[in-house]
Amino acid sequence: MLIIVRKASVFYGKINLTDENGNTFILSDGDELIFSVKKSLIQNAPVIIRKSLHDYDLINGVYPFTLSADETNIPHGTYFYDIALKLSNGDFYHVTPADQFIVKETVSRKE
Repeated sequence: MLIIVRKASVFYGKINLTDENGNTFILSDGDELIFSVKKSLIQNAPVIIRKSLHDYDLINGVYPFTLSADETNIPHGTYFYDIALKLSNGDFYHVTPADQFIVKETVSRKE
């Protein structure tokens, strides 16, 4: 799913985590959801990384997360993101395939 954010603006996202049978997957102690953004698919160091997204929203069945204005204050352009799950036993899974993360420049600025 394509994500578009405005440079230096807060972004609110959510992750719907299910198992192979389509049932909601609830993180256990020591499990980590990892949201990573990189400039290219072959770049090693992410420009944005969020780990341990544990705040499950029981009513909506999602893991909400927020990227701060500081985190999205990166040069405008096209990046790539994915979401991974690292279990406490060391198993590692990609929750989403890599997709585009676009940072748009803003026109109006706070004086």
